[in-house]
Amino acid sequence: MKVGFLYEHPTWSDDLRACFAQNGIELVAINVADAAFLTSKSDFDFDLCINRVNMMPSEGRASSVAAHTLHVLHLMESLGIEVINGSQAHFVGASKAVQNGIFERLGLDCPKSVAIYRPEDAPAAAETIGYPVIVKPNIGGSGSGVARFDTAQELRDAIAGDSLDLGIDGTGLVQEYIRSDGHVYRVEILNGALFYSIRQQVVENQFNYCAADGCSISFDEEPAADDFDMCVIGNDGIVANEVPAEILQNVLDICAKSKADIGGVEYFLREDSGSACFYDFNPYSNFVGNGEVLFGFSPEQRFVDFVKSRMG
Repeated sequence: MKVGFLYEHPTWSDDLRACFAQNGIELVAINVADAAFLTSKSDFDFDLCINRVNMMPSEGRASSVAAHTLHVLHLMESLGIEVINGSQAHFVGASKAVQNGIFERLGLDCPKSVAIYRPEDAPAAAETIGYPVIVKPNIGGSGSGVARFDTAQELRDAIAGDSLDLGIDGTGLVQEYIRSDGHVYRVEILNGALFYSIRQQVVENQFNYCAADGCSISFDEEPAADDFDMCVIGNDGIVANEVPAEILQNVLDICAKSKADIGGVEYFLREDSGSACFYDFNPYSNFVGNGEVLFGFSPEQRFVDFVKSRMG
């Protein structure tokens, strides 16, 4: 049985694909950024597909890749192809606003936020929330486009200088800046159970806490040394973390609402209360590097075993 493998980033899935090969599973690898499809079942030589596409295209890709991916996922599902992390999970992962809605629906603490589509609406939103605030693209990842503003004047200057980034579709969030205990916490779920959990040190005014190997790689140029400061390679700031039972259940509920077979949820612990504040859902695992050292098992092999169970 062949398994479809939908991807977009050039390196994020290299180790995972190698693991599938070691297990004798043939993948039909489809780079969604390069693919055109017939809208019929005959164009797909598989009945099970793994979605490994981040909604925000990698550097060098056209922003239309995001919409193309969603169309392809819906197309596959309408043709009866089973998709691991299908269109619903993908859409929730693509919208910070929708994620906040899920957190609120579940009664969870999340940053106060206002969704905007015009930069000139940001100051009024910030006044509603209270400074400091961050402004981020609604469709984003790896900290791209996120900026902190401590005063109204800083925000007005950014708007006047046309430097406010609302991402690939021109929509964004003005959001409460969370003062935390100095760490980002990430809990990964696979098939309705804990996959792994990590803790990572916060760096002031940096927002890229991607734990994937090579997450900052550019298509157009060799990465600078500091491109990997917040990645797991050689970073002692990432450690395995024991997740409290209540928070684990919260994360399981988020993934269930999002219809995600695999995914990660990130949260802070508020500095003043120590309570969890959920701020991001990511509908696929980053497969943190050197997982066997951190967790005592291979995340890639565990995922491959899960796919094997679905292949029947």
